[in-house]
Amino acid sequence: MSHAPILYSQTSGHGEVIVLLHGYLSSSHYFKHIAAQLQSTHKVISIDLLGFGKSPKPRGDYTYQDQINALSATLQALKVTSPFTLLGHSMGALIALRYAVDYGDSISRLLLFNPPLFTHTNQMIESHKATGRHYRAFLYSPARNGYWKALKLVPHNISKKRPAINFTDTLRMSKHAREGSYKHILGGSEFFSDLRKTTMPVLLVNGRYDRAVYAENLAVKELPSNVRLEIVETGHHTLVKNVTLGEQLIQDFVERQ
Repeated sequence: MSHAPILYSQTSGHGEVIVLLHGYLSSSHYFKHIAAQLQSTHKVISIDLLGFGKSPKPRGDYTYQDQINALSATLQALKVTSPFTLLGHSMGALIALRYAVDYGDSISRLLLFNPPLFTHTNQMIESHKATGRHYRAFLYSPARNGYWKALKLVPHNISKKRPAINFTDTLRMSKHAREGSYKHILGGSEFFSDLRKTTMPVLLVNGRYDRAVYAENLAVKELPSNVRLEIVETGHHTLVKNVTLGEQLIQDFVERQ
């Protein structure tokens, strides 16, 4: 992409800045509950990633660099200059981690909630295909574009009162964002390699009931000394399914660092 677009963001609260990046097939709306909890102690900036939610949806490859350039331009436009806390969920955690590798001096703390902990692309593909027929249909079938077009015809709720995980945000991303993000970000992740390049305090949260392969990979990896690992009694959506736990993890980590 020739220039970095400015992303859609929502800001609430006052205090130390915490920036929130959502996952695949989602938007900043995902953080509605945790943002409401954090805004009493933080200035919370929730961002729609490039191609998702209300952010620009240019044609392009949707690589890590595309997302990082857009995020950097957006934070500059929002005048976020001092070191801030960066939090990502799922795919957003992968982008947050890569951003922290490239812009380490601007990050005071890095919080990675439920990132995809695959060690290579084939492991991701095998795991997703084994998840169920809907994964195979909407991510791998030659007819997937037709399936996604059909879904867009289904009525959906655009109200701000919609759930944090909802059908509307799943359908708001562009085809290029959906395909490119899956190939270049989820499929191009070098999570454990990137993690070893960080120097700031890192909180890594994995759900005990998330994909079993994540726990298997963690069991054979030695994490850097700046990384604190928390295994919690949740699945993939800690910040939505257990908001109180999510806030406790965040506040405790911020206070200790």
